[in-house]
Amino acid sequence: MFARILKIFGIVALCAFFLFGAVEIWVYRNKENIFRKAQEFANENLNGNLEVEDFKFRPFNGSFGLNFTLTNVKLTDSLFQIHKKPFLEAEHMHVALDLKGFYTGDISVKNLILENGQMRLFVQKDGYSNLSIFKKNASDKKDKKDKSKNSVLKKLGNMRFVNFSISYADSVKQKYYGALLRDFTNIVTTTDSTTNASLNGSVLVNQLTFKPNKGGFLINQETRLGLALAYDEEKQQLKIYPSVLESATNDQIGINGFFDFSDSVKRFNLNFEAKKIAIKNALPLLNRRIREQIDSIGIQTALNAKVKVNGEIASLEQPKVDVFFKTDTFQYNLPVGVLRDMRAEGSFTNQADTTKVAGPLNSRVTAQGVTGKFETIPFRLSIAVTNFVTPVARISGNIDADSTNLDPLLDPTRYRFKNGSAKIEFHFDGNLKNFYDPVRDRFNGKLNGKVSINNISMDYLPRQVHLKKIKGDFTFNEKAFVFPDLSFSDGPNMLYIRGQVIDLIPYLFGSPKPLRANVDINIPTWQLNWLETLLAPRQVVSRKKKKVKLAELLDDAIDKMQIVAKLDAKKLNYKNFSAKDVKGQFTIKNNAVSIEYFVMKAFGGGNVRVSGEMDNSGASQLPHLSVRGKIANADVHSVFHSFDNFGQKTITHQNLKGILSTDFNFESRLNNNVRLVPSTMKGLLRIDLSNGYILNFEPFLKMKKLIFKKRNFEEVKFAPIRTDFKLSGQEIEISPMEIESNVVTLYIDGIYSFGNKTDINIEIPLSNLRKRDSTYVLDPHNTEKRDGSKIFLRAIDENGEVNIKLAFRKKKDKDKDKKDEVIKEELIEK
Repeated sequence: MFARILKIFGIVALCAFFLFGAVEIWVYRNKENIFRKAQEFANENLNGNLEVEDFKFRPFNGSFGLNFTLTNVKLTDSLFQIHKKPFLEAEHMHVALDLKGFYTGDISVKNLILENGQMRLFVQKDGYSNLSIFKKNASDKKDKKDKSKNSVLKKLGNMRFVNFSISYADSVKQKYYGALLRDFTNIVTTTDSTTNASLNGSVLVNQLTFKPNKGGFLINQETRLGLALAYDEEKQQLKIYPSVLESATNDQIGINGFFDFSDSVKRFNLNFEAKKIAIKNALPLLNRRIREQIDSIGIQTALNAKVKVNGEIASLEQPKVDVFFKTDTFQYNLPVGVLRDMRAEGSFTNQADTTKVAGPLNSRVTAQGVTGKFETIPFRLSIAVTNFVTPVARISGNIDADSTNLDPLLDPTRYRFKNGSAKIEFHFDGNLKNFYDPVRDRFNGKLNGKVSINNISMDYLPRQVHLKKIKGDFTFNEKAFVFPDLSFSDGPNMLYIRGQVIDLIPYLFGSPKPLRANVDINIPTWQLNWLETLLAPRQVVSRKKKKVKLAELLDDAIDKMQIVAKLDAKKLNYKNFSAKDVKGQFTIKNNAVSIEYFVMKAFGGGNVRVSGEMDNSGASQLPHLSVRGKIANADVHSVFHSFDNFGQKTITHQNLKGILSTDFNFESRLNNNVRLVPSTMKGLLRIDLSNGYILNFEPFLKMKKLIFKKRNFEEVKFAPIRTDFKLSGQEIEISPMEIESNVVTLYIDGIYSFGNKTDINIEIPLSNLRKRDSTYVLDPHNTEKRDGSKIFLRAIDENGEVNIKLAFRKKKDKDKDKKDEVIKEELIEK
């Protein structure tokens, strides 16, 4: 049985062999006839010249049939000799003819494979196109029915392209397309009314350029295409069924659409859809102009997108493009910080105004639900961007903050928030790409908004500033922050402030303009506690390795802001100093205070007006104080007590009584405890002391041991003293002056020192021998008192104590010297 089966197979194989051999012999003998029929087919459908170097019959190449392999095929149009650009070149062309049609004379291509070649289509500047190769002369045209029946599309079957490039260049409309079909198939099926094509394979797209100045799409991009088409020749309509373009990054883009060639308008619509495509993967697929615009924004995320394109094929106007998108989370870097965990959903159109043509000037993107965090603070935005030539953005937003997210926002090593909340509403209308123009030094757009602060407590650690109960509203625009009702407590004081900060927004974005603030401060009861903070050395706070940009900008702003403040306080206390009805104006700049004026009631009802500077800018190690002013009708006891006896212990507030008026000019270094550094003091003091007393002054008590032992040196009353004192370091230069008192009349000059250099000459006229008791009437500037003999004393510092000694001078008249010695002994007794 098995042997019979083998015999049958052998007979069949032998018959097939002879049959194939016969066909091969017949084809070889009729090769010229077959080639002529192929040429006739080309001539009937093409207006050009077909050249083939060689062709061979390959009956078993693919399926059995009339299979031919053509070598070095070249197809040219009628003007090839002029432009020298072949329409088609192929190293190999494998053709499978339909056997049935071949015998009836109706030749059609069942399968066509093109290998290692190119097809170049073009339109020259003079309007000539090598697509004319498909046109026939009028005499050769058939009626519409015959043309439809014998059309090229009807005669072409399945096609495959291997390493085959196709390009199209239109020099008139400036449109350029090109691709390399690495391995690409087109399976064609036909019905009575349509030709269907299924295209699949890998394609290197060289370019899809519609406007050269904007660059092309898909420049040198590897893709894989699965495209389903249907062309209705009667209706002249091309339909793209849902298809897929896969990029080199394995992102898939859905495609479908419709082209209508029947109308003279020739409309089309295309739809694209991508899911979870990363922007960085999508950018290479876009043209240079769009790529640069998107890339300049600096957003990197994945998104879902749907694109609809509607237009006219032959129109010079741009088609209408509508895009709908939804992003994954992303972040966006600003000069003042980072927007984190952002999500956006919105749309784009290049024809926002339907009465105007589509294009960049008429483009708009809107996103109503943008959410995220500014560093750690949640926000919600709505965004609209128009005019993509010079993009203009309209942004509205809300930000809600509290102590839990303010701490990490501003760096908890420098700023610390303990409670409270803040709400921010803002609106921006301006340039999206460049908020600030550094060349013109201005903010590019209009900004306005409101900040509401409720019961926030904040510590600024570098300066040890502790604020609480911060409450108030700010309104702001791109030029100023205005606060009409800000209040807070610095511990012992409640401050009520109104004013504005100028140029804060431009400063944060890099403006060189100095920050300026103008404020009015009202402090009902002021316990002055900021001098130590202002003049203290800056604390070095360790910063995290990761810098927080906004905190650094605020630190810099606080240090460099110029504040012009007007102050009103009912009461003021600072250590031993107290005053009331305080009014003044001062400027803080570069860690220095410049006092334009301060007026107040102080020193037991005296009137005080001062101006000056306190500088802790770092130019020297210690802060510098410079004060100028006038004091009228002040209690000298209170003056010395308020100023801590000016840093010396020789004569203190406990030794003084009287009414003091003075003009003074004083400067000194201060230590960081806001105490005078005596060695650096300089000044000029013009005093008018009336009804003055010196009580229990140790040098006077020592003087009593030498002279006038019975007089009341414990309470010395003075006649009015009007004189000038010059201060240099710890030494006061005393110009010659008279001191008329109830115990003695003195004439003094010399140096009084807060250190150990006191050296004062004391001249005592012998007229002091006259009796002085409680009935003595002060009689200053009586020249007769100074006439006659005198004794001289010297107040000199010895080992930290001022001692008074007799001073002897050499005299030529020895008799007079003896007489003076007798008088001195009498003075000592009295």
